[in-house]
Amino acid sequence: MLAPIVRGADTDRHDIAAEAAGLLAISSGLAYNITDDYELLETGMKIYDALYSWATHLYRQRHLQNSPFENLLHEVYLKFLKTKTTTRQPKWVKELKEMIQDQVDAQLAVDIRQVSSELELNPSYLSREFSKYFDDLNFGDYVRKRRIEKAIELMSKPEYSLTAIAYLTGFSDQSHFTRTFKNIPAKALLNSKKSEKSKSCSKR
Repeated sequence: MLAPIVRGADTDRHDIAAEAAGLLAISSGLAYNITDDYELLETGMKIYDALYSWATHLYRQRHLQNSPFENLLHEVYLKFLKTKTTTRQPKWVKELKEMIQDQVDAQLAVDIRQVSSELELNPSYLSREFSKYFDDLNFGDYVRKRRIEKAIELMSKPEYSLTAIAYLTGFSDQSHFTRTFKNIPAKALLNSKKSEKSKSCSKR
């Protein structure tokens, strides 16, 4: 069983055995990666030993299902790869969210250099990492989003005029607030309303 595989790999006659092309690819890759002849021979023998074991015991098996090797790969996937899909938020993310909300509530301007200094972070680093943890938005867009969300909340209260809402949410005037509000996609506004509704229900 091994003879036609080796012959096919040595002579580029891959039609002789289906495994011949694979053996040639692996052997060529080893020779490219390993320049020491003794190390190449030692590694190559492991490949041929594995091929011999396959020909002796495993050639009828069409897939590695339920084999120790596949189970090991599955364990590696679960332990090292799948678990990395959930990114743990750095400590500064929560602090920054609270800081931005405090600034919005106080109608104060929020500057990325100022908050970087308070968080003891490099402004370039904060600017680069910001969107990962803040709705895929940059610093300025996220602050505007928070102001608009607060404005939507105030709109539900008839005692506030648009001018008052613009002031309370940190916009320079009603015109500035109106322009910004119109530029917010309808989907984002809907999500903001749902968010406020869920907060209200949770408080009740």
